[in-house]
Amino acid sequence: MFLLRMLMRKGGAASMDPLQVSMTGVRMGERFLQIGCADRALLGGLAATVGLSGTAAVAVVDSRQAALAKAIGQKVGALIEVSDIDEGRSWPYDQAAFDMVVVDDTDDSFFGFEPTGDILLKALGSLRPGGRIEIVTPMKSVHGPFDFVQLLSTAGFKPVRILAERSGLRFVEGLRPA
Repeated sequence: MFLLRMLMRKGGAASMDPLQVSMTGVRMGERFLQIGCADRALLGGLAATVGLSGTAAVAVVDSRQAALAKAIGQKVGALIEVSDIDEGRSWPYDQAAFDMVVVDDTDDSFFGFEPTGDILLKALGSLRPGGRIEIVTPMKSVHGPFDFVQLLSTAGFKPVRILAERSGLRFVEGLRPA
């Protein structure tokens, strides 16, 4: 895989996967759920990474995000299951259905989802024991890094940590206890 990526680079260009995709650690064949859809590169890269043997799902809060997710799936040639989780709708995912949950907060809007804590509690239930959640948010977010740590901790993820801050993005990770 490394050799293939090196051969596909042109003149020292960035690697095939953008930082936000690489930081999730999603692998081929895994089942992932993304909450929110603001960053085309994030969803497209994750869906392409899991491939046909994995599952790519995205939970959206409005029709704009749904249309974007569907367009990304068509562009990268991946089947992305799109579900609306807007307030008042039932949670469409089974218990322990995913290996990884990624919250796309790259547009700094996650705290605007209603109710944020409830979404994370449902995401916790949808993760397999030992599964991970990662929030990708801008470093210049109106919410500090420890707001996200506290949010994940309150929802039941243990341990929770700031994984990295790089290239204008912050990555906060939590685990579902086994």
